[in-house]
Amino acid sequence: MLRMLSVLSLLVGWLPLQGAQPLKFAGGLDSTEWTLSGSVFECRFAQQIPDYGRGVFYHQAGEDVYFQLETTRNLMDYSQAQVTILPPYWQPSGRTEFLGTSKIRRQQPILSLDHERTNRFLHALMEGKWPTISHKTYYDDERFVQVQLSSLAFDDFYLDYLECVKQLLPVNFDQVARSKVFFGENEKAIDQKDIEILDTIIFYMKNDPRVFAAYLDGHSDNQGRRYDQRQISKARVEDVERYFIKQGIDPEMITTRFHGGRYPVASNNTRKGRAENRRVTIRLEQRADMPIPDHLLFKLPPRTDR
Repeated sequence: MLRMLSVLSLLVGWLPLQGAQPLKFAGGLDSTEWTLSGSVFECRFAQQIPDYGRGVFYHQAGEDVYFQLETTRNLMDYSQAQVTILPPYWQPSGRTEFLGTSKIRRQQPILSLDHERTNRFLHALMEGKWPTISHKTYYDDERFVQVQLSSLAFDDFYLDYLECVKQLLPVNFDQVARSKVFFGENEKAIDQKDIEILDTIIFYMKNDPRVFAAYLDGHSDNQGRRYDQRQISKARVEDVERYFIKQGIDPEMITTRFHGGRYPVASNNTRKGRAENRRVTIRLEQRADMPIPDHLLFKLPPRTDR
């Protein structure tokens, strides 16, 4: 019953759009244009929406894809817009799929969908259907806008997008830029679990020339004398540093510090809290404005039908 009520509420919200004859923005036979750009860090698979903006499938390394709507000039009200999948115009009797609502924002992109609905958009395009964002205008509650992605020529460009996805790194900068490894009581050396974490960080550093520094900070719990706390935190951070250098990281990129028990992140009154405080933190710094080298950019593979 709840599911039925939910669908009915969406239908009620949809009816005014049908009656009001919304202003439609979509590519046609001669105006559907797909573009693809990317690098080992991201892929941007986009369709230009004539006179309105573009829909972008943004796929970042280490994450699933999500959909963004960007506009040259937004006409939609800054509230919840309807997200649907419509049958192609040559199948007017086909079923409309309602995917709920999504907030229209004032900053770009004006709309972002979660991974699940994004993948449903892609699936719909493969089936020849038209993903659609519909909403009233911000200047008149009786006027409506409908923005659609055209499925025309999608199949060929989707294959190119998959080639871009294949060359993405397994992780992105945000996933490794702030990391920690933990130590047992009186433990000074990294173990196999730590090595797996450090190997992921080192792999990323070697594949992103924009990373220029790694800051390693050693910490301890508050057990024992302060001098001993500092010495054990020093031994921990130096062991991590040695592993970085052994794996080929330039020592000039690494800065180490040790703090003993001065900066706890949890209570030292519990065993769990003390375990969280016995750590080495790794912080990477990146020149975000540095151009990505040409050899890391995605290039379309040669195809005879291109």
